[in-house]
Amino acid sequence: MTPSFKSNSGERQDRRTVTKVDQKSRPVAPWVSRMREQWVSETVSETVSETVKAANCLFGAVVGPGGSTVKDLQDTHKVRVRIPRKGSKDEPIVVEGKNKTKVKEAVLHIRSLIDQEERRQVNNTPVTQILCIPKALHGKIIGHQGQNIRYFTQTYNIKIRVPKKTEKSNQITITGLADRVEEGVRSLLSLVNSFPQ
Repeated sequence: MTPSFKSNSGERQDRRTVTKVDQKSRPVAPWVSRMREQWVSETVSETVSETVKAANCLFGAVVGPGGSTVKDLQDTHKVRVRIPRKGSKDEPIVVEGKNKTKVKEAVLHIRSLIDQEERRQVNNTPVTQILCIPKALHGKIIGHQGQNIRYFTQTYNIKIRVPKKTEKSNQITITGLADRVEEGVRSLLSLVNSFPQ
């Protein structure tokens, strides 16, 4: 039976003793303390950030179609990636996260995407090379009904511009992808060297 007392209003009330329990006095399960430590490390720890500098024209490789590449990157590495707006100059890509290792992995992934895009752009950028070949040999380079020029353009996937007879220029212009132009020029020069002088 609990002791009772009369209040000032005359009603009878039960008196129960309330003991205050200290948090430290109760044993805590190990899994609870691990969860608490993890929560503290995730919420209290400082954000780690790194930057990646690259030309603006390469940011598209990091963003991907409809932002899919950057979303996958953020989900995989549990980081936040901030990419500057189009047209902004000299602003780096910023990678932020709680885990330093994950941030470093994301930065390495971004750098590899940028390197791939640079190589792709270099390989897909047309180049032009000009050869100075005496006007007397232009007809032989063109060949009977254009068969030599046709062979070069189809085999090496390049464009060759030979000046018209009325033009005084002796410059032949070759345009295409860098490696194809180089092969085409080599083959064209070997053809020119095979002509009797």
